[in-house]
Amino acid sequence: MPKVLIIEDRRENIVFIANNILKPRGFDIITARDGQMGLDKAEEEVPDLIITDIKLPKMSGLEVLEALREKGILIPTIVMTFHGTEETAMKALRLGARDYLIKPFTIEEIEAALERALRPQPTTPEAYRQKLDAETRIATLEEEVTQLRAELAEKTTQLAQFQEQFSNYVDKMDMAEVAERAAVWEEDNARLNDLLAETKGALQDTEGRAEALKEAVVMQKIQTGKYKNEAKRLANELRNLSEALRLMSQDMEHQVNRLVILTPRDEA
Repeated sequence: MPKVLIIEDRRENIVFIANNILKPRGFDIITARDGQMGLDKAEEEVPDLIITDIKLPKMSGLEVLEALREKGILIPTIVMTFHGTEETAMKALRLGARDYLIKPFTIEEIEAALERALRPQPTTPEAYRQKLDAETRIATLEEEVTQLRAELAEKTTQLAQFQEQFSNYVDKMDMAEVAERAAVWEEDNARLNDLLAETKGALQDTEGRAEALKEAVVMQKIQTGKYKNEAKRLANELRNLSEALRLMSQDMEHQVNRLVILTPRDEA
């Protein structure tokens, strides 16, 4: 018959598990009332299964598991506790526990735990490697949970400080003063909206004027171009007239010279 070691300091819990769960299924039962006695009986009897509480006199259930693991004694174990936490569960699983029960548990829950704990385990090298990998992942998860809990505690502290500061600020607030400031803010907001509308109108007017000025500048450029062309034309005509006057002056001078020469010859 399979032997089950129950390590539990409360007699009524031993009686409940033994009479309602184990004996009806034909298990041989060994009991211990503290952790040290449980460790000794586990070494002496080498039971097929251990059911242990976490909180025990002399040695805790986790310390029993750790001591057995150090001695190379790997016995399927179900861990029980009134105060279950993720850290405790993962540490128990890392130490080789097959299952984890939180008191008070039902008969159905411990029956399912017994089935899982006594289920044959693969013994191939690959299965052993997978088990080691799983233990490594459990240890990593345990570290991550510890870190997350520390961060959560820090954030909780910061939130509590902020809530306290906000509460103190609210307590010191003069609601009449707050209402007065709110009214002033509303008036300032109305004035700001009016100023914004005026500025927008002025901007639109300025944009219109700028567009008209731009058109005037363009027209001025066109007119200036016309004036330049007309000036060039007049300059050309003036040069032509000057040249004509110069030629006319030369011709007149030539005619005068001829008259001067001809006059004495006629008198002789």
